[in-house]
Amino acid sequence: MIFTSRHPTLPIPEDASIWKMVEQHAREIGDKPAFICGLTEKSISFADLLKQAKQLCAGLAANGLKKGDVVVLHSFNCLEYPVAFLALNRLGAICSPSSPLFNGKELADQIEIAHAVAVISHKKFAKVAVEGAGLRGVPLKQVYTLGQADGPSGLQSIEDLIAMDLPFPNIPPIDTNQVVTLPFSSGTTGRPKGVELTARAMYACGIIPAYNEQKYPYALGMLPFFHIMATMIFHVTIYMGVTMVVLPGFDPETFLRTVEKYKMTKLNLAPPLVTFLAKHPIVAKYDLSLVTHVGSGGAPLGKEVEHAVMNRLGIQVLQGYGMTEFAGCATNSYPTTFRDGASGTLHPNTELRVTDLETGEDLPANKEGELLFRTPALMKGYYNNPEANRITFTDDGFVRTGDVGYIDDDGYIFIVDRLKELIKYKGHQVAPAELEDVVNSHPLVADSGCVRGYDPATGEEIPKAFVVLKEGETSLTEEALMEYVAGKVAGYKRVREVEFIDIIPKSLSGKILRRELQIRQNEKMKTSQSRL
Repeated sequence: MIFTSRHPTLPIPEDASIWKMVEQHAREIGDKPAFICGLTEKSISFADLLKQAKQLCAGLAANGLKKGDVVVLHSFNCLEYPVAFLALNRLGAICSPSSPLFNGKELADQIEIAHAVAVISHKKFAKVAVEGAGLRGVPLKQVYTLGQADGPSGLQSIEDLIAMDLPFPNIPPIDTNQVVTLPFSSGTTGRPKGVELTARAMYACGIIPAYNEQKYPYALGMLPFFHIMATMIFHVTIYMGVTMVVLPGFDPETFLRTVEKYKMTKLNLAPPLVTFLAKHPIVAKYDLSLVTHVGSGGAPLGKEVEHAVMNRLGIQVLQGYGMTEFAGCATNSYPTTFRDGASGTLHPNTELRVTDLETGEDLPANKEGELLFRTPALMKGYYNNPEANRITFTDDGFVRTGDVGYIDDDGYIFIVDRLKELIKYKGHQVAPAELEDVVNSHPLVADSGCVRGYDPATGEEIPKAFVVLKEGETSLTEEALMEYVAGKVAGYKRVREVEFIDIIPKSLSGKILRRELQIRQNEKMKTSQSRL
């Protein structure tokens, strides 16, 4: 059976796009700041956001970029990021956001999978961008920086292109059915895949979560913009005409000082930061009394954390559930419709099926099964990956999430477990297969399997590797192997626990049975907790 939203269906015009919302705001509230840098207090108004995005669009077009070209956007949060994102959107190019933590090889991998023809990178990562582009044959003239780079010569900055103030090119309006964004996700399993999101999907990811939202004066832009949750939030704020205060990353005092200074009433945070609010002593130094609620997604939060934040700060924690594959959230909690431990109710225009894990048959309310969603923000598909599309999509257009949960009689959705094997470390997705390749490259390692470990100090997931050493080898230590992996991957992908075992369980076809390893890890975790 198909469960539908309790909320009214929202109209999504065929020609709607987030670009049109920027144009509207530039006309109606042009002087209002669209984004403010939380560190420098520099700002960009809605009128200037539109003007600079058009100038950059013209400059990129003059350099040969065109509709359908994929451009990797490699930066932490900054004022220039939305300018670049919107310029590519209007050009008809496809923006593929990447993690600023990537090293050159990891960036090159995304360039290769996405068939990217250009890179826009923050000036601080210019060397990484040049390395990654060089590994995949992207010419230096198609590597651009946000800000003037001190290092490699020959790189144009987006400021250079904006300053040229070229006439706006004769390009067609945005086709709302065309792909404009290509974020990466590991989906339910396996290696990262490009997720094709159309202009219509991105508009939907702005308008649908904005339903029933009270207009707040400022939004916090601290979640990394390359992550779909942050992408969704800045689409929501653009749609609503709200000013976003941008921070490049999490620093406890800067975060708390910014919330206090701008008298913020709502925050959107990853689960580790909700735990920070619940437990860290520094929080008591700042006045957060105007914050009424925190939106959280990326991983389920337990009732204990929700209650701890409420008891300590009087702040309600509202959970949502989402995936890159549907441009952010499919469910949300509201202050007036809230249930402990739930990930909220279905968004407007959103449908859910719950299917039996063995038979695939639809299940009624209160029965646990795999969650499948259908929404206007749904991806067009995985880029250049028909096999993944076949596995992920149903014949009636639902996406299999790989997550186990249920919907109760009142329409509240609860996430119980993850079928998928992704590891989530501090909000970042880590694909086990990618880590296993690195671990297995060590000359003393015979085989490995990576799963979700557990850090008892924080209660968070960590990447853990079960490792089989080559026959007769005993000299390799856990610490040495972790150090080896750390030198080859981004910081959030580092293996943080190693356990040596005799054999990695595999199916007859040779596929690693990570579920067996995960069960072993979970049992070990329960045993250690029982001793406390």
